[in-house]
Amino acid sequence: MIRLLLGGRTQSLWFVLADMKTPNGLRRSANVGVAILMLLLTIGCAPTRDRKVPIDHPASESIVLKNGKGPVELQVRLWPKEPRLSDLVELEIEVGAEGDVVIRPPEFGEAVGDFLVRDYTERSPRKNPGQSKPNRRVFYYQLEPVYSGAHLIRSVAIEFEDNRDSSEHKGESSWIESEPIEVTVTSELGDQVPSLSNLEPMAPPQALNNYGVWWWLAGVAILVVAGVGYFLRGRNQVETATLYQPTAEEIAHSQLASLLAENLPSQGMFKDFYLRLTGIVRTYIEGITSLRAPEQTTEEFLREMGQKEVFSKDESYRLKEFLEAADMVKYAGQRPDAGQIDSSIVRAKEFIDMKPRIADAANDSMSGRVG
Repeated sequence: MIRLLLGGRTQSLWFVLADMKTPNGLRRSANVGVAILMLLLTIGCAPTRDRKVPIDHPASESIVLKNGKGPVELQVRLWPKEPRLSDLVELEIEVGAEGDVVIRPPEFGEAVGDFLVRDYTERSPRKNPGQSKPNRRVFYYQLEPVYSGAHLIRSVAIEFEDNRDSSEHKGESSWIESEPIEVTVTSELGDQVPSLSNLEPMAPPQALNNYGVWWWLAGVAILVVAGVGYFLRGRNQVETATLYQPTAEEIAHSQLASLLAENLPSQGMFKDFYLRLTGIVRTYIEGITSLRAPEQTTEEFLREMGQKEVFSKDESYRLKEFLEAADMVKYAGQRPDAGQIDSSIVRAKEFIDMKPRIADAANDSMSGRVG
C-alpha cells in the first residue's frame, strides 16, 4: 500500500478511496488529488529567470553598435555573433535620452530583418551610475534564424519626440538609426560529415533513485484517483458550455471603437493612429478572404488584390486611395487635417461593413479557379 507524507502526517490512499463513497467526499478527493499532483510535478523544477532583467553576455561573443543624435543615445547588442541554426538569437535595443524626450518602441512586427521574432519584452535598464541620460528604455527580442548562411538586420530605427524647451524642433518626431547588422548562421554540423563510427559506446546500467521512483509512483496513483473521481462526478452532473466566437466584422468594429476612444490625432500621434487604422482593415480583409494582407506592403497587397479580383473596380480604387493616403502619413510625415482624418475613419467603416460583397466575390473567384 502506497502512503503519502502530507503536512508532516502519513495518510493512506485507502482513506482517500473510502472518502469517495459520499458526494462531498468524491468532490474533495478529486480536488485534493489534482492539487497534490500539481505539487509533485513542480518539485525539483529550477526557478525561471526574471524576464524584466537585462542579460549580460561577454563582449567578445556579442555584436555591439552605438550611435547618438542630439539628446538621444542608441545601443544595439546582438548575441551570439556567430549563431548556429538551432540557436535563438538575443537582440537588445537600449535607448537613452534626456528627461523631456519621448522614446517610442521599434515597430518590427513578426520579423527583424531575416530573423523571425519569437519573443518580445521591455526590460528595466541596467543600473549604471555613469549613465548621462536619465530617461532609458530597453527593448528585448528573441529571434530565430530560418536558414543557414548570411542573415541581414537592416538599420534599427527608433522614433523619439524632443519636448525640451531649448529644442529647435520641440514636439516634432525624429529618428535615430543604427548601422545594419549582418550575421552568418552556421548549421549544426558545419563541414563535418556524420558517421556511425563517431557514436559513443552504450553506457552501462545505471542504478535507479528509489526516492524519485516512489515520488513518481505516488503521483501516478493520485492521478488515477483524481481521474476516477472526476469520471464518477461527471456521471452525476453533465455541464455543457457554449463559447461564442465573434465574427471578423464584430472584432474589427470593436477594435475600431477602442482606437477612436483613444483620440490619438488630438495628441499629435497621427502615425500611430494610421498604423492601427490600416492594420484593423487589413486584418479584417485577411479574416474574410485568402489575402495575407497584414504581411504585405501596400503595393504587394494591391497587386494581389487586382490579380484575384476579390473586389469590384470601384471598391479596389477606394481601398487603394485609403491605403496610399495612410502611407503618406505613416512614412512621409504628412500631417492630415480633421477632414482627412474623418474621411479615413468613414472609409475604414465602409470596408468593414462590405463583408457580404467581399465574401461573395471571394467565393466566386475560388470557384472560377476550381472550374
